[in-house]
Amino acid sequence: MNQEKRNWLDSTPFPSLPWLNAEVLFFSLIVLLAVLTRFYDLETRVMSHDESLHTYFSWTFYRGQGYQHNPMMHGPLQFHMLALSYFIFGASDFTARIPAVLFSIATVWALWYWRRYLGRWGVLAAGLMMLVSPYMLYYGRYVRNEAFVALFGLLSFYAILRYLEEGSAKHLYLLTAAMVLHFTVKETSFIYTAQILLFLAALLIAQLTRATWAKEQSFYGFIISLILSVVAIGIALLLQSAPEPAISVESLTPAANPPYGFIAAALVAVAALAASIYFAWTGYGMEEIRKERSFDLLMLVGTLTLPMLTAFFESIAKKALPSILGNLSLTDYSWPTGILTALAFLLPILAISIALGLWWKKDLWWKAALLHYGIITLFYTSLFTNGVGFFTGVIGSLGYWIEQHGVERGSQPLYYYTLLQVPVYEYLPLLAALFAAVWGIWKWRSAPQEGETKPSLTYALLLWWSFSALIAFSIAGERMPWLTVHITLPFILLGGWGVGAVFNSIRWKELPQQKAAITLALLLTFTLSAAGTLAALFGSPAPFSGTDLTQLQASSNLVFALLGMIASGYGLFRLLQEWDSGQALALLTLTVFGFLLLLTARTSIRANYINYDSGKEYLVY
Repeated sequence: MNQEKRNWLDSTPFPSLPWLNAEVLFFSLIVLLAVLTRFYDLETRVMSHDESLHTYFSWTFYRGQGYQHNPMMHGPLQFHMLALSYFIFGASDFTARIPAVLFSIATVWALWYWRRYLGRWGVLAAGLMMLVSPYMLYYGRYVRNEAFVALFGLLSFYAILRYLEEGSAKHLYLLTAAMVLHFTVKETSFIYTAQILLFLAALLIAQLTRATWAKEQSFYGFIISLILSVVAIGIALLLQSAPEPAISVESLTPAANPPYGFIAAALVAVAALAASIYFAWTGYGMEEIRKERSFDLLMLVGTLTLPMLTAFFESIAKKALPSILGNLSLTDYSWPTGILTALAFLLPILAISIALGLWWKKDLWWKAALLHYGIITLFYTSLFTNGVGFFTGVIGSLGYWIEQHGVERGSQPLYYYTLLQVPVYEYLPLLAALFAAVWGIWKWRSAPQEGETKPSLTYALLLWWSFSALIAFSIAGERMPWLTVHITLPFILLGGWGVGAVFNSIRWKELPQQKAAITLALLLTFTLSAAGTLAALFGSPAPFSGTDLTQLQASSNLVFALLGMIASGYGLFRLLQEWDSGQALALLTLTVFGFLLLLTARTSIRANYINYDSGKEYLVY
């Protein structure tokens, strides 16, 4: 973390309590407002269709009638939390929403631990965006899984950065707990896990390519094999997602011709990947690879997740061997056929996972595995009252949604998030993230000035998380309003990092000499008068079009707005001549951020407290 200069955030109104400084008070205010905004008027909104399902089955669980995991309604953790809320507070619409509210508040609070990566100003900026975000607020008061996922996603990526920085085992356990709890909440865990694995793989490759290899030929073999494996994997995935074989009219059974193209691409991918591992092992050395912290994270996440992908391997086998496995169901766990089939796939994959984990770090892996499978078993079996839940959780969760991918419930277009949900509601995190992306690239390419450092690994991780989330959820078959939460969350973090970087770039002590307050006032006046001028020019009636009262009013509006724009523009021109261009742009950026923050708060209030039951709001389902 960059050491930031002491500023007014370090000042404290209580000298006897030096830790209670302005920064702590400001963030505490954000958390307090999060509590108020999440709990305010919580019971008024009508329960949606999905909420009614979640509340009903949680209520029967609370009443002692049991609960059986069903992948259609996602993971079991939410149902356990709702049943607990009913047990403590009684059953009502208000108490049903308490778990989501508490997790939403905890997500805001958990931002505090990101100070070392976002910076002090960055965390405050991210906290403000999280506070007023229409989606983070709406689905933080909603009986769905998104509030839980947001917290576990935030903790997962935090644990990754902490381990890469320090290499402490406790952060591996934190990552394990956050990821497995995500698996007990919702199948978005597979998308998050894929994002993590791809980032860590890219990081490890980058670290290996920058290192000195004992054998130069092995290095080139490693690079060529990797490129070939990536191309082959891409081709295999494209072929895997192709439509199912046509049904034969004569037999009314799936065509029995194996997809030779897919099989060939998959074999090439496996062979090329094996070759790249061989070249790295012999040319760089496994002992050196094992020293890389990114390798540790890859092994932990990969070995614990591998059995959870059993349904994916089942779907591949079903497509590769249609004559044998054409009727294989990814969601059948009846005894004995369904369970035995599941075990036939699960046990070999589990054995590979265990062998790799013990080879990696025997003393650490079994503890992480115990934590992972302990939580999986506890919740998916509904506290040991539903044994088949282990299979519906470990295998069926992914299996159900693989089968649902082609259904495309909601029938939303690919641009659903990019051109509709995010720009309408989350324009502030979007613009802040885009700014941060450009700022980071510019800083990375330019020579660091005095006191500056180049963007860190935090920037790379947040950039990847942000835009891979937008792509992944846009490609996924089901596109629904609540999934915008998973795009908004990394945008808020990346945007906070960018805004914090701007704060740190401003030389605040010079602002009084540069008449910053007058400059900001003139800037606001210029912006409002320019908007008024455009409104008068293109409004109806047009200015100078007649002599009745409305026409004269339109003419006077144009005249006064134009005079205000000219006067304030001239004042700005004179004042900004004394400014450094970088300082001026940074202050302008913060001004725009503040304005958009207020506008977002207005959007959020309308969506959450006025139009919360109206189809006028696109986030209402």
